[in-house]
Amino acid sequence: NPEGLHRIQELTQIWNKEALQDSDFMEATYLAHLVRMKEKGIVLNMDEPELNENEIEEIKVNSSWKAYRKLILALSILVVLFTSWALLNTSHSTNNPAIAGKLKEVQTLKGTRTKIILPDGSNVWLNAGSKLNYEKKFDAKLREVYLSGEAYFDVVHNAKRPFLIHTATINIKVLGTQFNVKAYDDDSLTETSLIKGSVEVSLKNNDLKKYILWPNQKLILPNEAFLAIQKKVSAVKSDSKDLEMYAPQIKELTYLKDDYNTNIESSWTRNILSFEDESFTEVAKKMERWYDVTIKFVNPRWEKQYVSGAFENESLDQAMNALKFTTGFNYKKEGNTIIIY
Repeated sequence: NPEGLHRIQELTQIWNKEALQDSDFMEATYLAHLVRMKEKGIVLNMDEPELNENEIEEIKVNSSWKAYRKLILALSILVVLFTSWALLNTSHSTNNPAIAGKLKEVQTLKGTRTKIILPDGSNVWLNAGSKLNYEKKFDAKLREVYLSGEAYFDVVHNAKRPFLIHTATINIKVLGTQFNVKAYDDDSLTETSLIKGSVEVSLKNNDLKKYILWPNQKLILPNEAFLAIQKKVSAVKSDSKDLEMYAPQIKELTYLKDDYNTNIESSWTRNILSFEDESFTEVAKKMERWYDVTIKFVNPRWEKQYVSGAFENESLDQAMNALKFTTGFNYKKEGNTIIIY
Protein backbone atom coordinates (compact mmCIF):
# COMPACT_ATOMS: atom_id res chain seq x y z
CA ASN A 1 0.00 0.00 0.00
CA PRO A 2 1.94 3.10 -1.20
CA GLU A 3 -0.09 5.49 0.94
CA GLY A 4 0.39 3.33 4.01
CA LEU A 5 4.11 3.09 3.30
CA HIS A 6 4.29 6.88 2.97
CA ARG A 7 2.65 7.36 6.38
CA ILE A 8 4.94 4.81 7.97
CA GLN A 9 7.91 6.63 6.46
CA GLU A 10 6.76 9.84 8.11
CA LEU A 11 6.54 8.04 11.46
CA THR A 12 10.08 6.68 11.14
CA GLN A 13 11.45 10.18 10.57
CA ILE A 14 11.08 10.77 14.34
CA TRP A 15 14.40 8.95 14.63
CA ASN A 16 16.10 11.84 12.85
CA LYS A 17 16.77 14.14 15.81
CA GLU A 18 20.41 13.22 16.35
CA ALA A 19 23.21 14.15 13.98
CA LEU A 20 26.04 11.97 12.74
CA GLN A 21 28.75 14.54 12.12
CA ASP A 22 26.75 17.70 11.50
CA SER A 23 23.62 18.22 13.58
CA ASP A 24 22.16 20.57 10.97
CA PHE A 25 21.25 17.63 8.71
CA MET A 26 19.27 15.64 11.26
CA GLU A 27 17.72 18.75 12.80
CA ALA A 28 16.55 20.02 9.43
CA THR A 29 15.11 16.62 8.53
CA TYR A 30 13.28 16.38 11.83
CA LEU A 31 11.84 19.89 11.53
CA ALA A 32 10.68 19.12 8.01
CA HIS A 33 8.97 16.04 9.40
CA LEU A 34 7.20 18.16 12.02
CA VAL A 35 5.91 20.49 9.32
CA ARG A 36 4.56 17.58 7.27
CA MET A 37 2.90 16.07 10.32
CA LYS A 38 1.36 19.44 11.23
CA GLU A 39 -0.06 19.81 7.72
CA LYS A 40 -1.79 16.47 8.21
CA GLY A 41 -3.28 17.58 11.52
CA ILE A 42 -0.82 15.69 13.74
CA VAL A 43 1.05 17.97 16.13
CA LEU A 44 4.14 16.67 17.95
CA ASN A 45 5.50 18.18 21.14
CA MET A 46 9.23 18.80 20.56
CA ASP A 47 9.85 18.95 24.30
CA GLU A 48 8.83 15.34 24.80
CA PRO A 49 11.52 12.62 24.83
CA GLU A 50 12.24 10.78 21.58
CA LEU A 51 10.09 7.71 20.98
CA ASN A 52 11.52 4.33 20.20
CA GLU A 53 10.18 0.86 19.54
CA ASN A 54 9.52 0.18 23.23
CA GLU A 55 8.10 3.52 24.33
CA ILE A 56 4.75 5.12 23.58
CA GLU A 57 3.97 8.38 25.34
CA GLU A 58 0.50 8.76 26.82
CA ILE A 59 -1.59 11.40 25.03
CA LYS A 60 -3.39 13.69 27.45
CA VAL A 61 -6.47 15.60 26.29
CA ASN A 62 -8.96 17.88 28.01
CA SER A 63 -12.64 17.12 28.30
CA SER A 64 -13.84 19.65 25.73
CA TRP A 65 -15.74 18.41 22.70
CA LYS A 66 -13.14 19.96 20.36
CA ALA A 67 -10.33 18.06 22.03
CA TYR A 68 -12.42 14.89 21.99
CA ARG A 69 -12.92 15.16 18.24
CA LYS A 70 -9.17 15.66 17.77
CA LEU A 71 -8.52 12.54 19.83
CA ILE A 72 -10.91 10.51 17.66
CA LEU A 73 -9.12 11.78 14.56
CA ALA A 74 -5.72 10.97 16.03
CA LEU A 75 -6.82 7.46 17.02
CA SER A 76 -8.17 6.88 13.51
CA ILE A 77 -4.84 7.90 12.04
CA LEU A 78 -3.00 5.62 14.47
CA VAL A 79 -5.20 2.69 13.44
CA VAL A 80 -4.27 3.29 9.79
CA LEU A 81 -0.60 3.67 10.67
CA PHE A 82 -0.34 0.49 12.72
CA THR A 83 -2.43 -1.51 10.24
CA SER A 84 -0.12 -0.40 7.44
CA TRP A 85 2.89 -1.10 9.65
CA ALA A 86 1.71 -4.65 10.22
CA LEU A 87 1.16 -5.19 6.51
CA LEU A 88 4.57 -3.75 5.65
CA ASN A 89 6.40 -5.88 8.19
CA THR A 90 4.88 -9.07 6.83
CA SER A 91 4.79 -8.36 3.11
CA HIS A 92 8.55 -8.21 2.65
CA SER A 93 9.05 -11.79 3.78
CA THR A 94 6.19 -13.47 1.92
CA ASN A 95 8.60 -14.78 -0.72
CA ASN A 96 10.62 -16.60 1.94
CA PRO A 97 8.37 -18.48 4.39
CA ALA A 98 11.43 -19.60 6.40
CA ILE A 99 12.01 -16.07 7.70
CA ALA A 100 8.41 -14.87 7.73
CA GLY A 101 7.72 -12.82 10.83
CA LYS A 102 11.34 -12.88 12.02
CA LEU A 103 12.64 -9.77 10.29
CA LYS A 104 11.84 -6.13 10.83
CA GLU A 105 12.04 -3.84 7.80
CA VAL A 106 12.76 -0.12 7.57
CA GLN A 107 12.41 1.50 4.17
CA THR A 108 13.03 5.08 3.02
CA LEU A 109 11.25 6.75 0.14
CA LYS A 110 13.01 8.86 -2.46
CA GLY A 111 13.73 12.33 -1.14
CA THR A 112 13.95 11.14 2.48
CA ARG A 113 16.63 9.89 4.85
CA THR A 114 16.24 8.42 8.31
CA LYS A 115 18.10 7.17 11.36
CA ILE A 116 17.63 3.76 12.97
CA ILE A 117 18.76 2.68 16.43
CA LEU A 118 19.17 -1.09 16.42
CA PRO A 119 18.37 -3.13 19.56
CA ASP A 120 22.11 -3.44 20.36
CA GLY A 121 22.53 0.36 20.34
CA SER A 122 24.21 0.55 16.93
CA ASN A 123 23.18 3.54 14.80
CA VAL A 124 22.29 3.29 11.13
CA TRP A 125 21.61 6.25 8.84
CA LEU A 126 19.57 5.11 5.84
CA ASN A 127 19.82 7.08 2.59
CA ALA A 128 16.95 7.73 0.16
CA GLY A 129 15.41 4.79 -1.68
CA SER A 130 16.97 2.21 0.67
CA LYS A 131 15.79 -0.76 2.70
CA LEU A 132 17.22 -2.44 5.81
CA ASN A 133 16.06 -5.74 7.32
CA TYR A 134 17.14 -7.14 10.68
CA GLU A 135 15.93 -9.68 13.20
CA LYS A 136 13.37 -8.30 15.61
CA LYS A 137 15.04 -9.80 18.70
CA PHE A 138 18.58 -9.18 17.46
CA ASP A 139 19.95 -11.36 20.26
CA ALA A 140 21.75 -14.08 18.29
CA LYS A 141 25.52 -14.65 18.39
CA LEU A 142 25.76 -12.90 15.03
CA ARG A 143 24.19 -9.47 14.56
CA GLU A 144 22.97 -9.68 10.97
CA VAL A 145 21.31 -7.05 8.77
CA TYR A 146 20.33 -7.08 5.10
CA LEU A 147 20.79 -3.93 3.03
CA SER A 148 19.47 -2.82 -0.33
CA GLY A 149 20.49 0.77 -0.99
CA GLU A 150 22.87 2.95 1.02
CA ALA A 151 23.52 3.22 4.74
CA TYR A 152 26.09 4.63 7.15
CA PHE A 153 26.80 2.38 10.14
CA ASP A 154 28.15 3.26 13.58
CA VAL A 155 28.38 -0.20 15.14
CA VAL A 156 28.63 -0.80 18.88
CA HIS A 157 31.75 -2.85 19.66
CA ASN A 158 31.12 -6.42 20.80
CA ALA A 159 33.90 -8.92 20.08
CA LYS A 160 31.66 -11.84 21.07
CA ARG A 161 28.88 -10.84 18.66
CA PRO A 162 30.23 -9.88 15.22
CA PHE A 163 28.09 -7.59 13.08
CA LEU A 164 27.34 -8.77 9.52
CA ILE A 165 25.88 -6.79 6.62
CA HIS A 166 24.54 -8.74 3.66
CA THR A 167 23.99 -7.14 0.23
CA ALA A 168 23.24 -8.66 -3.17
CA THR A 169 26.96 -9.03 -3.97
CA ILE A 170 29.06 -8.81 -0.78
CA ASN A 171 29.10 -9.64 2.92
CA ILE A 172 30.75 -7.31 5.43
CA LYS A 173 31.94 -8.40 8.88
CA VAL A 174 32.77 -5.91 11.64
CA LEU A 175 33.24 -5.83 15.40
CA GLY A 176 32.73 -2.13 16.01
CA THR A 177 33.43 0.66 13.57
CA GLN A 178 32.09 3.44 11.31
CA PHE A 179 31.64 2.90 7.59
CA ASN A 180 29.38 3.52 4.60
CA VAL A 181 27.86 0.88 2.30
CA LYS A 182 26.32 1.75 -1.07
CA ALA A 183 24.55 -1.24 -2.61
CA TYR A 184 21.63 -0.08 -4.74
CA ASP A 185 20.25 -2.81 -6.97
CA ASP A 186 20.22 -0.54 -10.03
CA ASP A 187 23.72 0.93 -9.55
CA SER A 188 26.71 -0.28 -11.56
CA LEU A 189 28.95 -0.52 -8.48
CA THR A 190 28.76 -1.71 -4.88
CA GLU A 191 31.00 0.25 -2.51
CA THR A 192 32.14 -0.15 1.09
CA SER A 193 33.91 2.92 2.50
CA LEU A 194 35.67 2.75 5.86
CA ILE A 195 35.83 5.80 8.11
CA LYS A 196 37.03 4.29 11.39
CA GLY A 197 38.14 0.85 12.61
CA SER A 198 38.39 -2.08 10.18
CA VAL A 199 36.06 -4.33 8.22
CA GLU A 200 36.35 -7.65 6.43
CA VAL A 201 34.60 -7.96 3.06
CA SER A 202 33.92 -11.18 1.16
CA LEU A 203 32.15 -11.80 -2.13
CA LYS A 204 28.67 -13.29 -1.97
CA ASN A 205 28.75 -17.09 -1.78
CA ASN A 206 32.55 -17.08 -1.73
CA ASP A 207 34.14 -16.83 1.71
CA LEU A 208 37.52 -18.12 0.54
CA LYS A 209 38.80 -14.68 -0.41
CA LYS A 210 38.55 -11.87 2.14
CA TYR A 211 39.43 -8.20 1.77
CA ILE A 212 40.46 -6.16 4.81
CA LEU A 213 39.79 -2.42 4.73
CA TRP A 214 41.51 0.19 6.87
CA PRO A 215 40.44 3.79 7.54
CA ASN A 216 40.22 6.01 4.45
CA GLN A 217 39.88 3.01 2.11
CA LYS A 218 36.95 1.84 0.02
CA LEU A 219 36.23 -1.39 -1.82
CA ILE A 220 34.56 -1.14 -5.25
CA LEU A 221 32.87 -4.09 -6.97
CA PRO A 222 31.29 -3.97 -10.47
CA ASN A 223 27.79 -5.38 -9.97
CA GLU A 224 27.00 -6.44 -13.52
CA ALA A 225 30.20 -8.41 -14.08
CA PHE A 226 30.01 -10.09 -10.69
CA LEU A 227 26.37 -11.10 -10.99
CA ALA A 228 26.93 -12.45 -14.51
CA ILE A 229 29.78 -14.75 -13.48
CA GLN A 230 27.96 -15.74 -10.29
CA LYS A 231 24.97 -16.84 -12.34
CA LYS A 232 27.25 -18.82 -14.65
CA VAL A 233 29.03 -20.53 -11.75
CA SER A 234 25.72 -21.43 -10.15
CA ALA A 235 24.36 -22.85 -13.41
CA VAL A 236 27.28 -25.20 -14.05
CA LYS A 237 27.89 -25.89 -10.34
CA SER A 238 31.50 -24.88 -10.83
CA ASP A 239 34.02 -23.89 -8.20
CA SER A 240 33.18 -20.49 -6.72
CA LYS A 241 36.86 -19.58 -7.09
CA ASP A 242 35.96 -18.52 -10.63
CA LEU A 243 34.40 -15.45 -9.06
CA GLU A 244 37.86 -14.19 -8.13
CA MET A 245 38.51 -13.07 -11.72
CA TYR A 246 36.22 -10.15 -10.87
CA ALA A 247 38.25 -9.09 -7.87
CA PRO A 248 37.12 -5.76 -6.42
CA GLN A 249 39.34 -2.69 -6.36
CA ILE A 250 40.54 -1.01 -3.19
CA LYS A 251 41.03 2.76 -3.41
CA GLU A 252 41.33 5.74 -1.10
CA LEU A 253 38.30 7.84 -0.23
CA THR A 254 37.62 10.95 -2.29
CA TYR A 255 37.35 14.30 -0.50
CA LEU A 256 35.54 17.46 -1.52
CA LYS A 257 37.91 19.90 -3.21
CA ASP A 258 36.84 22.82 -1.01
CA ASP A 259 36.45 20.77 2.20
CA TYR A 260 39.19 18.25 2.92
CA ASN A 261 37.38 17.09 6.05
CA THR A 262 34.38 15.77 4.11
CA ASN A 263 34.63 12.66 1.95
CA ILE A 264 32.24 12.19 -0.93
CA GLU A 265 31.37 8.64 0.10
CA SER A 266 29.61 9.71 3.32
CA SER A 267 28.87 13.38 2.57
CA TRP A 268 25.16 12.57 2.24
CA THR A 269 25.02 12.14 6.03
CA ARG A 270 25.85 15.86 6.24
CA ASN A 271 23.09 16.72 3.77
CA ILE A 272 25.55 17.15 0.89
CA LEU A 273 24.87 15.53 -2.48
CA SER A 274 28.32 15.16 -4.04
CA PHE A 275 29.98 13.36 -6.94
CA GLU A 276 33.40 13.52 -8.58
CA ASP A 277 34.03 12.53 -12.22
CA GLU A 278 30.99 10.24 -12.37
CA SER A 279 28.94 9.51 -15.48
CA PHE A 280 25.79 11.58 -15.81
CA THR A 281 23.82 8.31 -15.81
CA GLU A 282 25.03 7.46 -12.30
CA VAL A 283 24.64 11.05 -11.11
CA ALA A 284 21.07 11.07 -12.43
CA LYS A 285 20.28 8.06 -10.22
CA LYS A 286 21.61 9.93 -7.18
CA MET A 287 19.58 13.02 -8.05
CA GLU A 288 16.42 10.96 -8.59
CA ARG A 289 16.70 9.55 -5.08
CA TRP A 290 17.77 12.86 -3.53
CA TYR A 291 15.06 15.05 -5.06
CA ASP A 292 12.37 12.39 -5.65
CA VAL A 293 12.17 12.95 -9.42
CA THR A 294 12.58 10.97 -12.63
CA ILE A 295 15.36 11.95 -15.04
CA LYS A 296 15.23 10.92 -18.69
CA PHE A 297 17.88 11.40 -21.38
CA VAL A 298 16.54 12.24 -24.84
CA ASN A 299 20.05 12.84 -26.17
CA PRO A 300 22.23 9.80 -25.31
CA ARG A 301 25.31 11.99 -25.69
CA TRP A 302 24.89 13.27 -22.14
CA GLU A 303 24.53 9.86 -20.49
CA LYS A 304 28.28 9.19 -20.73
CA GLN A 305 29.30 12.75 -19.89
CA TYR A 306 31.39 12.85 -16.70
CA VAL A 307 30.36 15.49 -14.18
CA SER A 308 31.38 16.73 -10.73
CA GLY A 309 29.48 18.72 -8.16
CA ALA A 310 28.51 19.24 -4.53
CA PHE A 311 25.10 20.55 -3.48
CA GLU A 312 24.17 21.21 0.14
CA ASN A 313 21.08 23.41 0.25
CA GLU A 314 20.46 23.89 -3.46
CA SER A 315 17.04 23.19 -4.94
CA LEU A 316 16.62 20.83 -7.88
CA ASP A 317 16.51 23.75 -10.32
CA GLN A 318 19.66 25.28 -8.83
CA ALA A 319 21.51 21.96 -9.07
CA MET A 320 20.37 21.35 -12.65
CA ASN A 321 21.32 24.87 -13.74
CA ALA A 322 24.78 24.52 -12.17
CA LEU A 323 25.38 21.26 -14.06
CA LYS A 324 23.96 22.80 -17.23
CA PHE A 325 26.40 25.71 -16.95
CA THR A 326 29.45 23.43 -16.67
CA THR A 327 28.29 20.77 -19.15
CA GLY A 328 26.16 22.44 -21.81
CA PHE A 329 23.04 20.27 -21.88
CA ASN A 330 19.47 21.60 -21.93
CA TYR A 331 16.59 20.36 -19.86
CA LYS A 332 12.91 20.87 -19.25
CA LYS A 333 10.51 19.86 -16.49
CA GLU A 334 7.30 17.99 -17.10
CA GLY A 335 5.64 17.48 -13.76
CA ASN A 336 7.97 15.33 -11.68
CA THR A 337 10.13 14.38 -14.67
CA ILE A 338 13.33 16.08 -15.86
CA ILE A 339 14.04 15.63 -19.57
CA ILE A 340 17.65 16.22 -20.65
CA TYR A 341 18.33 16.95 -24.33
